[in-house]
Amino acid sequence: MTLGGRLLTGLLSVTAVGLAMLSVVSVLVMRGHMLDRTDASLTAAAHGSAARLVRASGIALVNASPTYAVAVLNLTTGRGRLLAGDDTEAEHMPETLERLGGRVLEPLADSGTPFALSTRLRAAAARMDVGDRIVVVAVPLDEVRDAVKRLILTELVTGVVLMALLALLGRFLIAKGLAPLRRMASTAQLVAEGGDLSERMPEGRSEAGRLGAAINVMLTRIQYAFAARWASEERVRRFAADASHELRNPLTTIHGYAELYRQGAIPPEETPQVMRRIEDEAARMARLVSELLELARLDKGAALAMAPVDLTALAAEVVDDFAALNPDHPVTLAAPGELVAVADEARVRQVLVNLLANVRAHTPPGTRATVRLAPPAVLEVTDDGPGMPPEVAAIAFDRFHHTAESDGSGLGLSIVQAIAIAHGGQAVLRSLPTQGTTVQVTLPTHL
Repeated sequence: MTLGGRLLTGLLSVTAVGLAMLSVVSVLVMRGHMLDRTDASLTAAAHGSAARLVRASGIALVNASPTYAVAVLNLTTGRGRLLAGDDTEAEHMPETLERLGGRVLEPLADSGTPFALSTRLRAAAARMDVGDRIVVVAVPLDEVRDAVKRLILTELVTGVVLMALLALLGRFLIAKGLAPLRRMASTAQLVAEGGDLSERMPEGRSEAGRLGAAINVMLTRIQYAFAARWASEERVRRFAADASHELRNPLTTIHGYAELYRQGAIPPEETPQVMRRIEDEAARMARLVSELLELARLDKGAALAMAPVDLTALAAEVVDDFAALNPDHPVTLAAPGELVAVADEARVRQVLVNLLANVRAHTPPGTRATVRLAPPAVLEVTDDGPGMPPEVAAIAFDRFHHTAESDGSGLGLSIVQAIAIAHGGQAVLRSLPTQGTTVQVTLPTHL
């Protein structure tokens, strides 16, 4: 059974029980009220009849019933006699009184308590002031029973009509209330079968609307997660393709020279030059593999050896080493006397080495470079080289991106960015044609 069917069934069941209880209570209250009125009339009629019989002035019935029966029981002889009455059971009343006898009727007469003379007659007894006799007045309960039957019939008809109206109205209201849930179920089915995470649930201020809003938030997060996963997988595929391409070039060179050497096609005087070429390509391939492993470790979230580091002293060492090895690229250091930050010293050193290596690789001889440090932990390498167009600067951090004149792997800036991100910081590149290039690395402070 559907949720709407269960709700409608429960609503009708509760209503039916409530109507039944209300009907039973109303029938009992009405029957009791009518019996009380009948008993009061019977008691008054019984006492009135006893008094009039003593005075021999006839029988008095005050609003007892349209039909009645009055009989007297002689306690001495135990004989009953019908005095008056037009009820259909009046002629049997003396026999009934004789069967009950004085043992039953005397307490009822003394207490004035009405009683059931038969299944149809209601009676009241009174003791006469003279003579050892008891007068019993009885009336039928036909009017009470007819009224109760009419009430029950009316309540049944009214209950059926109300239940029918409630079923129609309840079905409409429940269907309207559950419409958002049906739309949510349809949307969920579309998402499950078609995989379209752009579908959204209906929202509103009701409970179903709030549930729809919560599910929409969940769908949005799932959509973003799938998009991020797809983008990550796409980057991995592109990275693998680029890495294969970069590794294939030195491998092809090495394989070619080895094949020529095996075939004896290389003259003896050229062998040292060929061996140096093979050695250079092997070294290039080793650097590429090393950089690939470094990026893989950073992407995997390799643990950093975090410790307080004096960035000024570290930068001075890197600048001195670079100036000694590259005299045609003058470099200066602009830094405070001391700048301490919590970082991985080896990784930060690698950042500065890679940035200065880019200056050497992508700028002509004589290009000046400046390494600047600023609190709290900002490293910046600026050169006054030719710069690059905005479209090239936008992809400078992409892996395996390098210019045609460069013989590098194109992973230097990618490693710089990965190290910055691993520290919880960021790397930013600013460059324009003829205005040089600036790479700024910001590290968070944890002191």
